Amino acid sequence: MINGFWGGNIFYDYDFTRGHRRLGLGTEAWTDYLKFSGNYYHPLSEWKDSKDFDFYLERPARGWDVRAEAWLPSYPQLGSKIVFEQYYGDEVALIGTDNLEKDPYAVTLGVNYQPVPLLTVGTDYKAGTGDNSDLSVNATINYQFGVPLKDQLNSDNVKAAHSLMGSRHDFVERNNFIVLEYKEKDPLDVTLWLKADATNEHPDCVIKDTPEAAVGLEKCKWTINALINHHYKIVVASWQAKNNAARTLVMPVIKENTLTEGNNNHWNLVLPAWQYSSDPAEQEKLNTWRVRLALEDEKGNRQNSGVVEITVQQDRKIELIVNNIADVPDENNHSHEASAQADGVDGVVMDLDVTDSFGDDTDRNGNALPEDGLSPQLYDAQDKKVTLTNKPCSTDNPCVFIAKQDKEKGTVTLSSTLPGTFRWKAKAAPYDDSNYVDVTFLGAGGNDVNAFIYRVSATNPINLIGNEKEHLPVDNAYRFVLWRDVNKDGVFQQSEKLTEEEMAQYDYQWEFTGHSVNGYTGAQSNTSNEDIVIPATNEEAVQKFGAQKEDGVQGYGLRVVYSKH
Repeated sequence: MINGFWGGNIFYDYDFTRGHRRLGLGTEAWTDYLKFSGNYYHPLSEWKDSKDFDFYLERPARGWDVRAEAWLPSYPQLGSKIVFEQYYGDEVALIGTDNLEKDPYAVTLGVNYQPVPLLTVGTDYKAGTGDNSDLSVNATINYQFGVPLKDQLNSDNVKAAHSLMGSRHDFVERNNFIVLEYKEKDPLDVTLWLKADATNEHPDCVIKDTPEAAVGLEKCKWTINALINHHYKIVVASWQAKNNAARTLVMPVIKENTLTEGNNNHWNLVLPAWQYSSDPAEQEKLNTWRVRLALEDEKGNRQNSGVVEITVQQDRKIELIVNNIADVPDENNHSHEASAQADGVDGVVMDLDVTDSFGDDTDRNGNALPEDGLSPQLYDAQDKKVTLTNKPCSTDNPCVFIAKQDKEKGTVTLSSTLPGTFRWKAKAAPYDDSNYVDVTFLGAGGNDVNAFIYRVSATNPINLIGNEKEHLPVDNAYRFVLWRDVNKDGVFQQSEKLTEEEMAQYDYQWEFTGHSVNGYTGAQSNTSNEDIVIPATNEEAVQKFGAQKEDGVQGYGLRVVYSKH
């Protein structure tokens, strides 16, 4: 009958020099002169910077082994062992750090000689995967406390030491050295993030500002930032920036030799022009940009950053401009009222100007904001659509009609055989309504009335209608009159004014037009059916017109909206 025992063990291994931790689970079966054991090793500690290699991490490798050790019963001083072990990982140092292998295994054959219980000497030969091998010579002192030294030096006691009873205090057979697994740190790594520029002056520039996503108005400023870690020289750097409609965004210039280790990599970006589409889904695609940074180092390692998203929105305004056909300027004069003879020949030219939230009519590259996709429609003061014919009208059946459309310039010329003042605005998707313009067609007949605004103190009154560029002198009174061109010379004379009784049939309201010197937009005054006086000071303007205290009324033009009751 064979005497023996079997058992299990659990070990917690800790390397004080490197801080590595490992769990070991084992099983054993022993009898006289023979031992079998098996062990499993499981890493507990995470990856740490390696002390053996630059740019590498290390941790305990996962692995296992099986062992057998035997001694000759007839000559117990001589013994042998065999070990098979395997560890897992892409780069494991099973046989020294000079030989890092993937999932290596090894077989160890050993011969031991124990002349006395106190001393054991031996030699081991380990052969692993590939050409890796190792030959070692070892000596072990087996001192037993409580046993007389003379007994430990007596060769007759060797046989008893390898019996089941004599070996019950032997150490567990296992690998007490932690085998390490290594991996190279990412040789190239880049992280991208966004941040709104603190120098943005427009109060509504920033709609959303997170590291991963930016939402802002066109032409507002953002910074693109990169955290870069690299072991080798970066030789290629490029932006990958497209919207969901496969269009490419022009990005800041990037130079490989200016990139630095760490997070001190910044580029300034001005958001591109917002793009319009009648299809909402397509419009979203056109204005949503996905950006990432692609790098390559001298070793051929390539790395792309994560994607950051930039969404461009708009706060554009449309301005409706009107001028007499004889006075159309080359540039926008911000004229919001004009007059022409109601003779079917004379006319006014209407134009539409698109500006962004900064008041500019160009994008970040200086290109004009597109207007060709707009389809403006005229609406009256009651917000009802105005439909005009393309055919001239006779005086017997008078009307306002479209005399000419210039698609290249985007202008429309209106003529009329119907006298009167018309207040219109434009609507053009996707923008908000434009300002109002007042168009007066002056009657040719002796019974038709014409409008006239002038400065009361002027020696030779000049009609301010159509002369909005003239700045209004403060501390002056201005008068609105209606008159009939009795002698048909087209020149206003005081004797041609309507009588007080006739003027009483009309209601009129004064309005400030254009923009003040401080950029505020004009609005309706609180003066009606009487002369208007422009105050000398801003304080008076605040009291009389509700103007901004810091603004007054300087820089505005004047106009009158009138109707017969």
